[in-house]
This record gives sequence, structure tokens and C-alpha cells, in this order.
Amino acid sequence: MSAEMDTIYDKHIAEEKLKQGTKYEKLAAIVFKILNQNDVVVHDLTLRGDGKKTGHQIDVTVQNVGSKVLKRILIECKDYDSKVGISIVRDFFGAVSQIKPDTAFVVTTEGYTRGARTFAEDEGIKLAILRGFKEDDWEGRIKTIHIEITATFMNQPKLTWVAANEQERENFLAKVNPEEINTTQNTSTRETYFYDRAGNPQENLQTVLEPIFNSLPRNPDSPTMGRHEFDDIKYVSMAGVFLGVKGFDYEFTSSQSVMNSVVDHGRKIALLVFKVLDDEFDKIIFDQDLDKWTFNDNGEVISK
Repeated sequence: MSAEMDTIYDKHIAEEKLKQGTKYEKLAAIVFKILNQNDVVVHDLTLRGDGKKTGHQIDVTVQNVGSKVLKRILIECKDYDSKVGISIVRDFFGAVSQIKPDTAFVVTTEGYTRGARTFAEDEGIKLAILRGFKEDDWEGRIKTIHIEITATFMNQPKLTWVAANEQERENFLAKVNPEEINTTQNTSTRETYFYDRAGNPQENLQTVLEPIFNSLPRNPDSPTMGRHEFDDIKYVSMAGVFLGVKGFDYEFTSSQSVMNSVVDHGRKIALLVFKVLDDEFDKIIFDQDLDKWTFNDNGEVISK
């Protein structure tokens, strides 16, 4: 019998007097509820096989709900200070052979003898370990992840329209106020539009320019400069005069920001380890996992 298991149960489930081994059984029930939260998990249930008269006391039963196909898991729990032998597994197989669950487990703290493991393998019974967590259990697991994110972002770009041809340029210069030429303006790309030749608004600047600028390289050490040409001529309104453009020259600088973060288990305390032998399943159970659950009068695991 493990005093450690009783202490975990008293602190995180309920402080109550129960017969030897019962607190371990109920901890196992909660662990299976954590692993099967959509199913009904019941501690201490008597079951009979179809057409059988003999009742079998089952430590933990897991059964699905709301499904046309009934699935059931039976669990035998042994809070021992030594390895479980073949007799325990063989006795449990008597219940398994009559009830015929989909899966059957024996769960204990210290492991199994060779004979127990061989018999369980022959009869399709899964063997698992549920014990207190040890610091060595962190080996091979990710305990803390350090993340460094470097973000390079574009500062406000400068854009100069390139006239579609010399005729467009001359027509624009003939109509525009000379004082407006070669001036710099801040423009809202959402509220400023490209136009067709007849002066009808088409896409706004953001729709066209955003994917172009997002595809450009960004170097925090030097300005980025270049020219982009459109597939066809677009018209822009500058100082109240339309100008046909074939593209634009651009220039912008970039800035860089480095962000560091740590992902860990926070204030959670590792309490239990649940491992299935001859399987890759291996899960740590934390205090916050156990704290969520209790039992109703029928032995069903329910949320607090």
C-alpha cells in the first residue's frame, strides 16, 4: 500500500477514511476520466456477462455514451509495494472472459512479474503503471521551451508614380498646378483609389499595393529600393488631375524586433505518471488535472 497515493487523494480529491487500496482505485478512476472525458467512468461496479449469473466486482469501468456501438473498458487496480504476479492477472481474466469488454487493464504501482506479463499478452490484457511522479520522470520530456521570435517589419514606404508614357506625363504637367509638382503627400491607401481611363474608381490602393509590398525583401541594415510595374496601365488622381501610370518606384527602411518567451507548465505540479507497458503511451498527471474531479453517490467520476 502506498502512503503517497493516499496523501495525493486526501489533498486533491477528498480527505476521508476508506479501506486499504480504495483511494488508489479512485485515483485510477480519475486518471481514466482525464483520458476519456466524454465517457462515463465509475468506481466499484458489479457486472455480469450476458447470460451469466456470476457477478464480478470491477474496480473501474469506462463506458461510452451517446453511441450506437457500446464500448467498455474494465480496470483492475492493485496498490502494491511489490510486482503484481500472474495470479492477479489470471483472476481478473475470469471476469474479462465473461463480461467481454473491448479493453481490459491491470493498473499497479511497481510493475509485473514475467509470468504476469506473459499471461496478459496471451489474453490481450493491457498492463499499466500508475505511480507517484519522480524528478527523473522529466528525462526525455519537454519541460520548458524557450522561444525567440525575430520580427522584421516595414516602416512607412515612400512611393513615386511612374508615368505610363511621355504623352501621359506631358498631359499631366499641362493640367496640374505647378506648385503641386514634386510635393510629398501622406495618403490613406484604404480611401484612395485607382481609376479607369474614364475616371471610374476601381480597386483601392491597399488592395493592389499590400501584396506587392508584402513580397518585397526587408533588410534592417539598409533601405530597400526598386521599381514595380503593373500588368496594365492604371490611373491615379494627383492634385485633382488624372495620370496614367505603369508602376511606381519605392523606397523604405525596415526595423527589427526580438521577442523572447518561455512555455512551461506554469504553476502546475506533476503528481502522477501513467504508463502503458509495451506501448508508447506515457502521461504526466498534474495537480490541476486531479483537482477538477470528484465522485457522486453512484461512484461516477464527475466534475466539481
